[in-house]
Amino acid sequence: MIRQLLQLIGMGCLTAGAVLFFTSGTEDEEYVNQGKVIAELNQELATVKVALADAQKDTKANDEAAVSTQKSDDSGKKDSVIKMILTLSPGDTSKDASDFLEKSGIIKSATEFEGYLTKNGLSGKMQIGQHEVDSSMNFADLAKELTTIKH
Repeated sequence: MIRQLLQLIGMGCLTAGAVLFFTSGTEDEEYVNQGKVIAELNQELATVKVALADAQKDTKANDEAAVSTQKSDDSGKKDSVIKMILTLSPGDTSKDASDFLEKSGIIKSATEFEGYLTKNGLSGKMQIGQHEVDSSMNFADLAKELTTIKH
């Protein structure tokens, strides 16, 4: 009788050990699966970041092309006004905007415009979005346009 009781207890311990062994393995698999999902999401995030950077470059290139087309259309007119839409993207600085405005012919000196923005405490207040600008605008008008939130 005691022998049978000890055998039963032994079998119970073996069964419990086997159950614990096999169930603890599934937790490890869950961590591995979660790691795989996180790796896939990080890879997808990196792909989206690259696509966003490419889209931002394309937008700036299109803006530059639109400006050069407009300049050639107005080449026969003296003191013609250059109009364009400047797109500011996340991460663009006032220096980026100033340089682009100078290259586009909207302003004569990016350095002077950047100085104006700094002097008036506006250099860190550029707003992302599309801004309608033209070469007839003075520094105050340009600054007001570029620091206004676009919806």
